[in-house]
Amino acid sequence: MKTLLIAINAKYEHENLAVWCLNAACLKHDIPATVKQYSINDSMQRIWASILEESPHVAAFSCYIWNRELVVKLIGDLKKARPECTIIVGGPEVSYEGSENEFYSIGADFVVKGEGEEILPLLLKAIKEQDLNEAKALLEKPVVCKEREYTSPYTAEYLERIKDRIAYIESSRGCPYRCSYCLSSESTGLVYYPLEAIFDDIKKLVDAKARVIKFVDRSFNVNEEHSLKIWDFIREFENERVTFHFEINPDILTKRQMDSLLSMPVGLVQLEAGIQSVNPKTLKEVSRVMKVPKAVENLKTLMDKGNIHIHVDLIAGLPYEDMDSFRESFNTIYQIGAHHLQLGFLKLLHGTRIRREAELHGYKFRDYPPYEVIENKYISAEEMLEIKDIEEALDRTLNSGRFTFTLKYLENYFAEPFELYKGFAGFLKNRGRLYQPIAAASLFGLLRDYALKIDGINRLELDSLIALDYACSIKSTVLPEFLNDSDVKALDVKILLEKLPGLGWKNEYRKRFMVLEGRFPSIFEGKITSIENRMIVDTTDIDPVTRRANAKPYSSFAQD
Repeated sequence: MKTLLIAINAKYEHENLAVWCLNAACLKHDIPATVKQYSINDSMQRIWASILEESPHVAAFSCYIWNRELVVKLIGDLKKARPECTIIVGGPEVSYEGSENEFYSIGADFVVKGEGEEILPLLLKAIKEQDLNEAKALLEKPVVCKEREYTSPYTAEYLERIKDRIAYIESSRGCPYRCSYCLSSESTGLVYYPLEAIFDDIKKLVDAKARVIKFVDRSFNVNEEHSLKIWDFIREFENERVTFHFEINPDILTKRQMDSLLSMPVGLVQLEAGIQSVNPKTLKEVSRVMKVPKAVENLKTLMDKGNIHIHVDLIAGLPYEDMDSFRESFNTIYQIGAHHLQLGFLKLLHGTRIRREAELHGYKFRDYPPYEVIENKYISAEEMLEIKDIEEALDRTLNSGRFTFTLKYLENYFAEPFELYKGFAGFLKNRGRLYQPIAAASLFGLLRDYALKIDGINRLELDSLIALDYACSIKSTVLPEFLNDSDVKALDVKILLEKLPGLGWKNEYRKRFMVLEGRFPSIFEGKITSIENRMIVDTTDIDPVTRRANAKPYSSFAQD
């Protein structure tokens, strides 16, 4: 019996963990299966042809919000072309009450809810033996796995695929929190897997040259000892080209956890912190346990150290969060100075409490994945669109990592950060560019055009910092064309560097170094603390956290 375990990922660089866990469970029971991985960017025809060419007896689909519509089409088509093929579907998008009827109607034979490692091998065994009564009986039993034993999903086939991609790993399963918008809140129990097994798998993934190893544990730091042991272990990989990603609750970081993170090798770790809102009434309504001031304090401390990439999340459309409240949440979280501030939009997922309580807050949301909020009692559809515009401007600027110096400078000309991004979103919209692809150089030029309209802006300072950002992020030693009318100059590096004792001149320095002459203010707490006239950028000296080229005052470089 030929069984396909089919995953359709959001991006090629992602490698679905669930199907490999199911594959490992099948292998444990001596049931052969073939894993097939695609992405939503693959054509429907390519996926369809690939599945059909396998001539499977059983096709098992893993269904998520990003691939549901595609999976539904594939199930229907497969059942028409191969009616004898048994179709199984599982995953978050089938775990809600009544989902089985919908999927049965389009051609699925079996719908597996909840964790599948225990039930899938038994179901496949029953299908092979043509014991359909036993197969149906299995699905009527409680969906919670009895033991949750850890079996490594990382087969040789998996490891061959993961080079330079994102690998997922779980050292625990379940969540201790009950946030009403999250499917994890519906899980039962929290289980920690044996650390030695996790350590072995981390080594496998590092040896296989995974680019990022992302822990899918919810609230990774909730267990102090467990988190510290893993954080201590990964230090041995500081010289490998790998980054470890963890989702944390920043307000409950203990002193030992903070000390561990503050001493982490530069660039080894990324942290994601979902604060979601700073409105106490909102957080209480969605059962989000969060001491916001402590969360902000801890994240600021980590940002000040500069050794870890910090990603923070906000959610628009939560209960009791009107536009003024969201603005306050944005401004408060922005002050952390995180490398990435993600503006998410509430998704009323099947099976979550917030979807069951949608009428209570007057929610209107999309009927199709990802079930995103349109409006509610507190925020209108027009205001949600305004936040969408701001999200687009934020992603193009702050979250791109290209405009670090410029944005910090521009913040001083606005009463609050929210207005900076709202203004730039409006500027791009008026130009008809907000939702269009924009080349990097063009985006720099557009931000400059926007900033030059700000009352009181110092043109030379603005151009100097934009030129510096351009050189550091694009890693170019040529002044861009949009600064042709600027007083900022790119000096001849040969004339400058050949005078420095101990350095000597090499022709390759023209593509390595750039010396900019202009006016470069250093700003602390809204005040200019110093001004440099010349800055040098070394395009080979890359910050492991931001991936930008480092810059420093030319006077300091010359002294060194």
